[in-house]
This record gives sequence, C-alpha cells and structure tokens, in this order.
Amino acid sequence: MDDAVWHGIAGEVVKSMGSKHFHRELIKLLEASIPSQAVWIIRYSGKLPPDVVYTHNVPDAVRTIYDARCSAIDPFCKRWNVQREGGVYALSQLHDESADYLLYTKRFLTAAKMDDELGIFLPETAHNCFAFFLERQNGHFSDEEIERARLLYPALAGFHRVHLGWIFSELAAGDAPEAFGLPDRPTLIRDCAGETVYASASWRTLEKVTPALLDKVAFAARGRVEELAIGSMILRLEELGADFPLAPGGSMFVVEHRPNGYGQLPPTDELARFSPREREVMEFTLRGVPTPRIAEQLGISPGTVKNTKIRLYRKASVSTERELVQKYMALLA
Repeated sequence: MDDAVWHGIAGEVVKSMGSKHFHRELIKLLEASIPSQAVWIIRYSGKLPPDVVYTHNVPDAVRTIYDARCSAIDPFCKRWNVQREGGVYALSQLHDESADYLLYTKRFLTAAKMDDELGIFLPETAHNCFAFFLERQNGHFSDEEIERARLLYPALAGFHRVHLGWIFSELAAGDAPEAFGLPDRPTLIRDCAGETVYASASWRTLEKVTPALLDKVAFAARGRVEELAIGSMILRLEELGADFPLAPGGSMFVVEHRPNGYGQLPPTDELARFSPREREVMEFTLRGVPTPRIAEQLGISPGTVKNTKIRLYRKASVSTERELVQKYMALLA
C-alpha cells in the first residue's frame, strides 16, 4: 500500500466516483494489494438471484455454470442473506457439511480451476450489496492476505459510501437507478428532520395504492424499527451516516417482497419489538423445530439460536420456550 502504483490506482478510484465504472476501478485497488488469478463483482439484492456485474479472467463457460447451476447454492450468498453485513470472508470460513456447500465447491471451483475464493462484502445500502471476489488458482489465501484485506476494507467501504452518496444526489435530480446498478425497488430517503429528499418512481406508485405505507414509515422512524411487514411486503429502515451527502444523519426506507418461506407470522405491531432474526427463530420455534434444525435452516450455530431465544424470552416477558409458544401460537394459527 506504500507503492506509488497503488496510490495511482486510488486516484483513479476517486476520479471514477459517481460513474458506472466505479466498482471496476475499486476492485483494481484490491487486486493491487492481494494477488489473484481472476475476479468477480456480484450484486446481492433481497430475494433476487445473485447478479454477476463484472468478471476478469473468467471464461464465459464458467460464468454460465455459476448462473445456471451454482448461484442458488453460493455459500457467500447464503451468508449475506442470513447476516446482511459487510466484511471479509474466505471460502474456508464458510465451510459446513451441507450438501449445498459440497456441491458448490465440487461444481464451481472445479469448473473454474480454482482452489480458493476471498469475498469482500461492501456495506449494504438500499438493501443491496456489492461483493468483490478474488480467486486463487493454486493454493489458498494466507492468513496474512486475509488480514491485509481487512486492513484495506475501511478504505474500500469509504470510497463505496461516498460513491453512493453522489449517485443518490444525482437520483434526486431525476436520473434512473439503472444508471448505477441498483434495482428500482421502492425507496424513500428523508433527512434528519424527517423531510423527504428523494422518493423513487416505484415508491410514489406504491404510496398511492398502499394507504398504510406512510403510517408504517412513521412507526419505524419513531421506534427505529429495522423491519416491518406490510401485507406480502417488508418495509426496511436503514439509518444513514453523517457522511451521506444527500441526507446526512437521515433515514432510508426500502420496500421489498418477502423471501420465500419467511415472514409467515402476521404483520402486527406486537411483533415489531423483535428483530428479523428473532422473528425467524420464533417462527421455527412455534412450528416445533428443534434448536439444531433451526441452526441448520438459518446457517448459524446452535449457540446463536439459544442466545436469540434468550433475547426472545426477555422481550416477550416469558421464562421458557413453552410460555413463548403459548403466548404467540395464536398469531401463527
């Protein structure tokens, strides 16, 4: 990172902010720090399938195999769908004994002729995540290289956030979201005073046909509730940082359809006190699913499930799983 070439690439990244070439320039900064034989940029977005945005040194046949046979079992995608957090992850860190993981490594890595992958998930914005992937042909990424990626991550994330701020400022002037690669899902941005500074066309349309939408927005804003159900949809709240140019310290609201198999509990304000993860665990518990099976379904450890249940008991003012089921089973029914 002290190399003059690296700083030259960083300058090109800054120059590309606000353009459709930004992420291609940004991944060059990562490549200059950690050697690899191929790179991917993939966008993860709610219930939509993974979208391959860009590849370098990847044969068309390998990309076709990923799209047709491997995207649905991608362990990186599974991790993001469960946790929705940015960060650095080596493929080995996602290892489990599931059939999907074994099938993915057998199909994809064999087709790509690669031994290892390193994934860098940029911060989620508008419930949309850009992820960079470096591929190693011979051998695995070392602990030192993974730590180097983590040291570099704040710079990558910072560049990305400033880029998005510029993009949303342009959107407010009327540009289409397709210009920078975010899906046109209903999106509302308000400043720290609660005033609307941007509403997408799809949001304005949804607002006309969904009378409860603004009431849900107000409820989420008052209680800082990250997720609320609206019929067959989910309203998600994201608090914006002080460095977000369009609305420093403001809030972003995004509506998306519920993922399949999730959100069977009815959209009541009584459940708003629980986080998305807590509601997932509650639903499985109400259906009689044991802790090990819940952990398998959600891709988390049994210990995490047990800790989530403890939080559920506290918020629900109960002491046992039996009491929790008795209190909320009627909602599931």
